Amino acid sequence: MVGAMVRAVTIGRVVLAGLAALPACDQTENDRPPTLPYITLAILQPYCAQGVCHSSYRKESGYAFDTLDAARESLLIGRSGAATRLVNPDEPEASLLYTVLVRKIRRMPYDAPLPDKDIELVLRWIEQKAASDLGLAP
Repeated sequence: MVGAMVRAVTIGRVVLAGLAALPACDQTENDRPPTLPYITLAILQPYCAQGVCHSSYRKESGYAFDTLDAARESLLIGRSGAATRLVNPDEPEASLLYTVLVRKIRRMPYDAPLPDKDIELVLRWIEQKAASDLGLAP
């Protein structure tokens, strides 16, 4: 009898925990800040700055995203021409940083695509804050 009560309480806790987690799973708002520090620490660093890819040690293709300073420097490569920059606030969807995340061939990161919410946040950052965060604003 006691064993059955313990199981019932345990099952009840599991059900309650699952119900409590549902709103988080169904989140449609992406209320994370579209800022360079957030994009770097929450997206670029963990997904792109692995030791064999875009770390300060390896700098694959000349880009490093493991620190805020390295990310800022990498994002400004090609600064003289908007078409060659990783980030182009004038044409956000044409930015290399965005296109490598969504293209079908040679998509980055190679091992697994970023979650859609992260890609959306990167695009929103390019559209709204990249120019000021990178000192590109007129």
